[in-house]
Amino acid sequence: MQNVLIGTNNKGKLKEYKFFLSNHFNILTPSEIGINFDVAETGTTYEENSLLKLEFLRRKDLDMAILCDDSGLEIESLNSQPGVFSARYAGEDCSDKDNINKVLANLKGKKDRKAKFVCVISFFWDKFSSYPKLFRGECHGTILENESGDSGFGYDPIFYYENLSKTFANLSEDEKNKVSHRAMAMKELFSILNF
Repeated sequence: MQNVLIGTNNKGKLKEYKFFLSNHFNILTPSEIGINFDVAETGTTYEENSLLKLEFLRRKDLDMAILCDDSGLEIESLNSQPGVFSARYAGEDCSDKDNINKVLANLKGKKDRKAKFVCVISFFWDKFSSYPKLFRGECHGTILENESGDSGFGYDPIFYYENLSKTFANLSEDEKNKVSHRAMAMKELFSILNF
């Protein structure tokens, strides 16, 4: 089975990529093959940050497919914040809880709580293409005033998905991986790979 290197240190993301890819690829992480994956996310867009991670791994001259992503939460009434700063919204080395608390504090008193999750995947496989390809997925919802659920990761406990009347943190793995921003981006990738 073809190897794919998933460029992330995020256990939640890795679990989701294993769900999508394990029937098609043997999944590896940078730490499993001795790479210290610490890339400064200096881009101003998800596309730029996703490609920064991908190019870091491409320079290692590995004989395998590589998949990286950048994703975030955008809240309309906060001028699309936290956006590309979603993972570090409350500061470097902050926890998911810190980030959630900052979002809820900044939304206090606001009626418009519309939001969307965005994921941009960068993918490179020299048997497939001579240059990286980008795939984007979005999922729309609203931000609750209080957390609900304990599945998922990141902002999942406050992101309410109307179509299923649940937060992402209350969805089963199967449910989330059919409708999430990451699922939408993977659908685009799979349509090109013919999976």
